[in-house]
Amino acid sequence: MSLRPRSGEQVPPLTAQVARASNPGGTTAIWVRDRLDGLWRDEDFADWYPRDGRPGLSPAQLATVCVLQFLLGLSDRQAAEAVQPTGERG
Repeated sequence: MSLRPRSGEQVPPLTAQVARASNPGGTTAIWVRDRLDGLWRDEDFADWYPRDGRPGLSPAQLATVCVLQFLLGLSDRQAAEAVQPTGERG
């Protein structure tokens, strides 16, 4: 696996607006994103990856998923299922 940094990706403004409108009290994911956004970047993990090979998952996103997994008390399987694109859920 190699690293193709994707840090700096932002939630599209319309997505953020809809998420906040549909959850006025917020959600755990919104709370975590608001507080941890920018805490780590893919580039922070670059030395852990070889320079060649198939691109790996974003380590910054994986770190955020680990925080959410802990806060929500999810098993590894539940966390993996929670972050799958909708079309891939079984």
